[in-house]
Amino acid sequence: MKSFKQYLTESKKEYKFRIKYAGTLTDSQIDRIEMALGKYSILDMSKPKTTPIQEHPMDFQTLKNSEVSIVDVTVDYPSTVQVLRNELTEYAGIPGSHLVVINADHPEEVAREEALKEQDNEEYEALLDSDFPESKNDPSFGDEYNESMLKELERGTPEIEIAKKD
Repeated sequence: MKSFKQYLTESKKEYKFRIKYAGTLTDSQIDRIEMALGKYSILDMSKPKTTPIQEHPMDFQTLKNSEVSIVDVTVDYPSTVQVLRNELTEYAGIPGSHLVVINADHPEEVAREEALKEQDNEEYEALLDSDFPESKNDPSFGDEYNESMLKELERGTPEIEIAKKD
């Protein structure tokens, strides 16, 4: 039978967060983020990934024409999104209007990641120079449809027999 100490060491959890900053993170800002989250025992911190400039960035609807820097952080000490956001605004000096902190396993984030993977797997093909694809549907307008409708009218309607009650 395992002792309590063994159970405690085996139950070590990692808490993953995604930090999004509207703008480009400088080296000094990254150092301040690392310092502010140091008390949560940082296990892993990725280099910032930067998205292209967008008119309305995904998580920053009030900002215009900005790029978003994304940093994934894994900490050993449990915390919440709100607490980490407050730590970063107070101690790292990052403005709250330009900062979003979310769990890395948040359903919307997972869906975005899967959509990006699907886009990466598909080969991009420009459609501007290509012709429209042929449709195999029955026409519902035009000369061909009108001719088939007139042929049906010439044949007449089939006689309908109504069953009588005995």
